[in-house]
Amino acid sequence: MSWGRQWPRRQVLQMGGALLAAYGVAGCGQGSENVAPGNLNLSKLLARWEVGIGADPGRFLWEIESDPQVAAVARGWDPHFLSGWLNSFDHRQGDLSFWRNWHQAGLLRQWFERGYTLHIITWEDDTHRPCGDYHISQQFIQDVAELAGYIAQANPQGRPTYWSLATEFSYWRIPADTYNADTAPYYQALMRNVLRARQAIKERLPEAEVALCWGGWIATFDDPQRGSGRSMVEPFAETMSQMDGIAFQSMRQRRPGEFNPELNGPDPGNPEQIRLCCHLFAPIHRNLMLAHYEPSIKDKHPNGGRADTVQVDFAIMSRREWLQEVSQLGLRRMSLMHYGLYKGDPYGALTAARQFRARVGLPAVARRV
Repeated sequence: MSWGRQWPRRQVLQMGGALLAAYGVAGCGQGSENVAPGNLNLSKLLARWEVGIGADPGRFLWEIESDPQVAAVARGWDPHFLSGWLNSFDHRQGDLSFWRNWHQAGLLRQWFERGYTLHIITWEDDTHRPCGDYHISQQFIQDVAELAGYIAQANPQGRPTYWSLATEFSYWRIPADTYNADTAPYYQALMRNVLRARQAIKERLPEAEVALCWGGWIATFDDPQRGSGRSMVEPFAETMSQMDGIAFQSMRQRRPGEFNPELNGPDPGNPEQIRLCCHLFAPIHRNLMLAHYEPSIKDKHPNGGRADTVQVDFAIMSRREWLQEVSQLGLRRMSLMHYGLYKGDPYGALTAARQFRARVGLPAVARRV
């Protein structure tokens, strides 16, 4: 599984850095009830934050009990929700086997009873493109409906769950990150199916918050003539306004300002990419989620990110001005992609994450490790 593969071409398309630092300061739209974040002071905005952790809820909770370093991550990050993946490996079906096992063993119910909620991310293997057929299939609808049914049984108190659908979908067609005459038929089918998936989920989980999930790099470049980059987003606006929020990822491996040979210049870094995404999506919806964050080194997954980048990223993201800007735009949820990157506090990554966590969100409820 790619866990958000960033290919060389994708890295080239992530041009941003200093050239794009000025982007995204236009006035924000008035969407719907989601105008509320901008009307709150910073302390109230930060209190609304929720944080999560992935990518395997079952393993994470088991390792809390068996590995002191994982227990330290759980204490330091204190997650509100657990992130898990519904992946498609063969382009024909998702993999519900582990979710079924967790449900049948009563683990889903135990997680809710311990005070966690769940965040489900759907993705598709993009090793060979074009891809994406699973997400426009009836099988996708059936899979999310089945999983929503399990969660409804495990969650009789009706706590909200979060769904980030089709993460990184803009890369699935050729040319990547482009909405044009060639790619439009697929993306129109995807939008129709995402709305059907939302309906199937909400029928079983009325309190669920369902979002379409972008690769965060989409905010870092633009080519209006080709319909690429930021210009790709507008055709999805009507669909996204019918969802419960908008999700995106951020997985740049380099520290802000570090030389990026693909760009032949400084890398903008994750904090800037996240900021740009908030400005890009806030005019459409004011309920935003960073669905999976990790400075990714693709061929070294799992847990193959750069902890030194984590430390710098969180130092920047803990600053008052950064938190105020993205929170006023509607960012209120964030999930770490792999908890293993924080074990042992390499480069001070866990320390920096803990300091960020102390700034955002109320303490998580119920369980203590």
